[in-house]
Amino acid sequence: MIRLIKIFSLVFILYIADVKGQDMHFTQFYSSSLYLNPAFTGADVCSRFSATYRNQWPGISKAYKSYLASYDHYLTEYNLGIGLLFGNDVAGTGELRTTVINPLIAYEATLTKKLNVRVGVQPGLGIRSINFNNLVFGDQIARGGSATSVETPTQTKAYFDIGAGMLFYGRNYWGGLSFYHLNKPNQSLMGETGLSVLPIKYSLHGGYKYSVNPDEKEEVQRKSVSAAFNYRGQLEFDQLDIGFYYTQYVFNIGLWYRGLPGIKAYKPGYANDDAIALIIGVKTDKFNIGYSYDATISLLSAKSGGAHEITISYQICKLKKKKKKRLLVPCPKF
Repeated sequence: MIRLIKIFSLVFILYIADVKGQDMHFTQFYSSSLYLNPAFTGADVCSRFSATYRNQWPGISKAYKSYLASYDHYLTEYNLGIGLLFGNDVAGTGELRTTVINPLIAYEATLTKKLNVRVGVQPGLGIRSINFNNLVFGDQIARGGSATSVETPTQTKAYFDIGAGMLFYGRNYWGGLSFYHLNKPNQSLMGETGLSVLPIKYSLHGGYKYSVNPDEKEEVQRKSVSAAFNYRGQLEFDQLDIGFYYTQYVFNIGLWYRGLPGIKAYKPGYANDDAIALIIGVKTDKFNIGYSYDATISLLSAKSGGAHEITISYQICKLKKKKKKRLLVPCPKF
């Protein structure tokens, strides 16, 4: 029985290794803003370090675990944001791993006193790999459980990748559009005979921040509500994240829905519902930490275990020396 399970695992891994893949995604995408849109590079007050960990569907053995780490900095004299993004995603018994290493650069311009624009690019390196030592091939079974296989697939594939994005924003609103894999790189592990084109991913995102009591002088009592969305697509797959955040002083709470119900179903009888997410966070001048839980509402809900995500960011500077007036993107940090 165990061998049979491993054979089915192998068939699945080889299948996803040679089809058009999909990217990892995050619930707290504004905390992972450099992954959402390279135009966010350097958009904060100070130099910033951010990290994200996501454990998706822990109820399913060997599902998905994703990691992100990034650093960005704003060069005031050049109106440039520069940064570096590192990401890693691991899935399945064969530990199918996708790694991204991307330098980023963004330029910021003032259109009017109330409107700014940022454009960014993200060239970089993608690496796809798999651990075939964890898998059992058909010829090993046929030869009575041989320790080795005559199959010699590539275990690591590196490829060049590039993305770009644009962001418009004012004091209380923002909107952006980003594209990734513009060069449609081949990420196949099957050598010259394989073709696994990474399709272009696009994202349209934005929102509005409303101050509940703008005249309140006590910082502890200041309240705001932010409504936001993120529509993203890749090949024939697309989804919409829509929700809101409530903020008072350093505390944040958010409620989000992910799906496209009543608009698009990939198969008859399969509604495009994915998850409802609850986000809680704490934000100080320098330090942000957030936690989110995705409650799966698709047909996987009984066994998936949802998804847990933790984010953290830290601004590395002395804020008192950064008081130069500059319009900042008002989007949430979670």
